[in-house]
Amino acid sequence: MFETLEYDDAGEDVKEIYDDIFEHLGNEGLIVYFKVLGRNNKSILKATWDLLKSVLIEGELPRSLKELVFVAVSNENNCRYCTKVHSAVCKMIQVDEESLQKVLEKSKDVNPRRVKLTIDFALKMAIDVSSITSNDHQTLIDVGLDKSEIFELMSLVSVVIYSNTLAQGMMIAVDKNILAILERD
Repeated sequence: MFETLEYDDAGEDVKEIYDDIFEHLGNEGLIVYFKVLGRNNKSILKATWDLLKSVLIEGELPRSLKELVFVAVSNENNCRYCTKVHSAVCKMIQVDEESLQKVLEKSKDVNPRRVKLTIDFALKMAIDVSSITSNDHQTLIDVGLDKSEIFELMSLVSVVIYSNTLAQGMMIAVDKNILAILERD
């Protein structure tokens, strides 16, 4: 339904954003998601990339943890596109396959405990944010997250929901290079 904008066909303003994506995510980073935004709404491309970069790429929490949260929330929201893309990213950044599979299977047996409780909080927030209590925050503090990291986690969940909404609304197919990464042993 929505067409993409390839790098070679983009104007300088979009190429600048694409170049920043390459700088932070490498060659696999310029996925269909960004190409559709580049073709159809440059200001949303810029805002979306800036948000993803600030919350997912930068920050205090380990990238591997943030990617597992992205997978867990996307999987819960039935966003096939984001689940596949971020599962591939997990593989690229060497998240162990067992942890990734446990998150995808919604296993109660995710380790270490800090990762499990962080994902539990993220899912609770994604499913019913009004059910979050001060006890939930205290649980995260008790396993070593500080308040700044908790804010980062809450922001990440919001970004995942935003990304899931866009990806599902755009009705885009998973990139072939992402599927190839997932098929690797």
